[in-house]
Amino acid sequence: MHNLFLLLLLPSVIFGAKAPNFVIIYADDLGYSQLSVPMMKDKPEYAHPLHQTPNIAKLAKRGMRFSSAYAPSPVCTPSRASIQFGMTTARVGCISIHDVVMNKREIDMSKNLSIAEMIKAANKDYVTAFFGKGCTPMGWFKDHGYDVTDFNHTHPNGNAHGDWWEPQTKTPIPDDDPKRVFSLARSSVDFLEKRGEDKKPFFLTISHYAVHVRNTSLKQTRERYLKIIAEQNGIEGGISDANETTSGKLHSLWEKANYAAMMEDMDTSIGLVLDKLKTAGFDKNTYVIFSSDNGGGNQNPPLQGGKAKMWEGGLRVPMIVAGPGIAPNSQCDRPVAQWDYLTTLHDLVGSEVPLPKTLDGISLRPVLENGNAGQLAERDTGFVFHFPAFYTTPITSFRAGNYKLMRQLNTGEIKLFNVADDMGETKELSKEMPEKAAEMVRDLDAYLKKVGAWTMREVYDTRQEELDEWIERDKLRITENRKQLETPGLDAGKRDKLKSQLESSRQNLEKHEKNIELLKAQRNSSRWF
Repeated sequence: MHNLFLLLLLPSVIFGAKAPNFVIIYADDLGYSQLSVPMMKDKPEYAHPLHQTPNIAKLAKRGMRFSSAYAPSPVCTPSRASIQFGMTTARVGCISIHDVVMNKREIDMSKNLSIAEMIKAANKDYVTAFFGKGCTPMGWFKDHGYDVTDFNHTHPNGNAHGDWWEPQTKTPIPDDDPKRVFSLARSSVDFLEKRGEDKKPFFLTISHYAVHVRNTSLKQTRERYLKIIAEQNGIEGGISDANETTSGKLHSLWEKANYAAMMEDMDTSIGLVLDKLKTAGFDKNTYVIFSSDNGGGNQNPPLQGGKAKMWEGGLRVPMIVAGPGIAPNSQCDRPVAQWDYLTTLHDLVGSEVPLPKTLDGISLRPVLENGNAGQLAERDTGFVFHFPAFYTTPITSFRAGNYKLMRQLNTGEIKLFNVADDMGETKELSKEMPEKAAEMVRDLDAYLKKVGAWTMREVYDTRQEELDEWIERDKLRITENRKQLETPGLDAGKRDKLKSQLESSRQNLEKHEKNIELLKAQRNSSRWF
């Protein structure tokens, strides 16, 4: 009997069972409390009172919600690199949206093992696909193990592809496909139909452009929320789409309705994919992971902060996982991070190919199968969120166990919170627990040194070099334009073009000189928000 039990624990691939499928659904800028389903079952107040996301709620009902899940960064680009390669942003070498040090060092992301490459190494029959917003430093995802992508533009998919059908020519996205939510669903459904035909296992990532600004939504969805909000606020005559261009309260309420509608449109898109998984018979053998790349730009109660901030509101995000062996309507309170995904899928797929030793993630399979009772491997690095950004408050956060340390990178000031008991980070503990704070500082510094993380000074100095170079380029172009304008016999068309170039160079110079002043102010900032 004991031997039989051990055999049952072995990966199913050994017995020739069907290989599991994987779907990652990644939202953009979706905050912890912006869904209609809370990440804590006993805290219904953590669900959003207006937003309606019934399909995501259904996913939570048949799977496991995570109350303490973390995105790798409070902004999109580093999170997207981290999730692909199973490393913290500090280790992967991408800590910011415009990472000047990464650019200067010419960090080569292709040297890392992506989730898609790992899965294909485990089983060559897998078909891998990525639809939607990519990660700028990674370039074309077909170079990272993805067989099928929707990267069919002049440049790899990024933020602009959620606002324009073709960003180069500013070709608008059709009104019936806001933030591409429905074309993403169509691409995904088509992909699933092909897998139903060829019977091959698959790994699919659906990377939404919603709910990132620019906020757009279907007119019919938006009209329902305009009516709801008008009734809530006692506005006779209602709120119309004409208020999009007005100012004041009515415009603010219109924006609120538009955002809620965008949220529901994304949920509808997700529902189309989940329905296809079910009708195609894939749902019983498919792990579905839903999460967000960083905290929301709106308020995220009870969390402090939001996008681009290192408080819990910028880092703690919704996360739901459904699939084989996962108890329905369950909840896990163990802290997890998205750099765990690669190691988790490596475990679930039953890969016998060793992983690189430079990863930060651990397998979440024990908690997926056993909830809070699951025995996770020990994290020798904790959760490191390194954010030496030059354009906002630079903070490094570090969670180990129940405690989260925060360090303001300009001043070195420390804050300590017990985020298990105080997720709103209202009670600062560094003075009460100096030994704990000192221990965490040592562990954090040891990790940052080991991975060669960027220092704040290096980031500021590199940004200064970049701006100085751009300013010299602007001045050179202005001089050249002026000289060319003095050329005798210029025709009117050529003269107008040179004048336009001169004005553009002047505007760029003014902008870059202003950014120099902003950088000086940022270097001396002691703010926490």
